[in-house]
Amino acid sequence: MNNLKVKVMYIVFLDFMFLVNAGTAKETVSELSAAELKTAGQSIKSVEEALLNVRIDSNCWVERGPSSSGPWERTPICFSSTAFFGNISSNRARLDMHKSVLEWRDGAAPYLENRYSVSFDGLQGRYKGLSSSYSGKTFNDNKGIILPDTPIKLKYSNKMTGVYASLFFHFRDNSAPFPKTFSPHFEAAADPNYYLSVLSATDPNYCYCKSKVKFKVVHQELMGTQCIKMAYIGDSLLQEWWLDPNRGFALLRYDNLRKDQDGNSLLKSSINVTKLEEVTENIWWPMEACFVHRPYETDKPWKRIVYRASNVIANDPNFDEGVFTVPFPDGYMIDDQVAGRKYKSGEK
Repeated sequence: MNNLKVKVMYIVFLDFMFLVNAGTAKETVSELSAAELKTAGQSIKSVEEALLNVRIDSNCWVERGPSSSGPWERTPICFSSTAFFGNISSNRARLDMHKSVLEWRDGAAPYLENRYSVSFDGLQGRYKGLSSSYSGKTFNDNKGIILPDTPIKLKYSNKMTGVYASLFFHFRDNSAPFPKTFSPHFEAAADPNYYLSVLSATDPNYCYCKSKVKFKVVHQELMGTQCIKMAYIGDSLLQEWWLDPNRGFALLRYDNLRKDQDGNSLLKSSINVTKLEEVTENIWWPMEACFVHRPYETDKPWKRIVYRASNVIANDPNFDEGVFTVPFPDGYMIDDQVAGRKYKSGEK
């Protein structure tokens, strides 16, 4: 009786976010053969390399709830932005934040609204402040920073811009010794010990090494869609990605789970893509997605980030590569952390 009760509570707890147990992701049809893995890897690589540039106009907001399935309550935290990204082999990107509303801890108001632009051209990063607002007051932020690396605000924009839910940039800012795109995972999958040996040599303390991870790729149906599911299975972790081969191998779902001290699987985070659009030939972009996160502390609420794209333009033949260098207007106070000097822009 106790085992049955635990099992029922477990299924209700994970709800639709762990759809394998809930019944919407059907049991494995078959594991991909070595030939199928190679073909899939080559096909994914061709799609990845087909993306030359992309512009994303989007809005997103943060919701909180008591569990992974809600019910969700919207918070004042929200973002409205325009983002630009180059191809997958470059780190070039830009984010124009039209509106960022965040909690202001120990501030003069509960929330603070900011406007700014950040960019990375492959060599240097830039931050350009625009304004800050609270309690009906607005203050200009005429400061600029030149950085030797990607600005933090740009690194942390992957969910609000939706790229974390895309085939192309899902692994973009993964700092672990891990392939930065999907195709290498498939190309190396014929050797089940490949990642364990590579990661062990790179970082023997990395969690994938300690959990003796196994890599598996199978055919599986998800919500009526025939998918290819890629999974890393370890003693204490499970990560699964569902890709749609009929829509440019677009990412449909991602589940990140861990095991507690009693061996129960617990959802840490997930991605659920609810709307895709073919923005150019065979490049399908997430137009709507939700990112769900378990709180670090048990007495805190779950968090869901809801992303909605209003406009996505991919492979624009008139794309201006200069967009990846945010310009500073005259009169801005510049902190050049690369050259080690401070000056006012426009002055010789």
